[in-house]
Amino acid sequence: MLRGELVGLVPLQTTDELALYRWLNDPRVRAKAGRPEWRAAYSLEHVQDIIQERLARPSNLDLVVVDLKGEGELGLVGLVQLMPMRDSAQLYLIWGEKEGDPTLEALALAVVYAFNSQSLHRLWTRVPAVEMERIALFEQVGFKKEGVLREDHFNGGGWRDSVLLSMLSAEARPC
Repeated sequence: MLRGELVGLVPLQTTDELALYRWLNDPRVRAKAGRPEWRAAYSLEHVQDIIQERLARPSNLDLVVVDLKGEGELGLVGLVQLMPMRDSAQLYLIWGEKEGDPTLEALALAVVYAFNSQSLHRLWTRVPAVEMERIALFEQVGFKKEGVLREDHFNGGGWRDSVLLSMLSAEARPC
């Protein structure tokens, strides 16, 4: 477990299916994530398949954020496209609870892990342009805006923009 003061990060397991099912079907979580590949709704069986598929991919590292005070799972943070010799990965965040200090700490732990344990050079993420608080959260951790992905996801009956953010290992703040 990667431990902070408020949260810990543990590898995704098949027993996390109910939390993931709840988050993937929560309209608030879906809007903040702005994921173009998400389905309209997920069954529990489909979530179980997703977890099995994710666990079988060595290029993904999916970590469940747990409250260290024992209040359960808070969200999911992960690295996608972790490949040897690539030195870059996408960082994603699916947050099922109210955002705040635990969210910031979870992102900071994931960044430290990516740069220190995985020896990555660059992390990147995409956030729906309307999610100013989420963009500010990534900027607090040290991400910088690179540009806008025009109409890259469908949400609320229309095509929406996302902001592309990145961080280089030399920009990471020591924790």
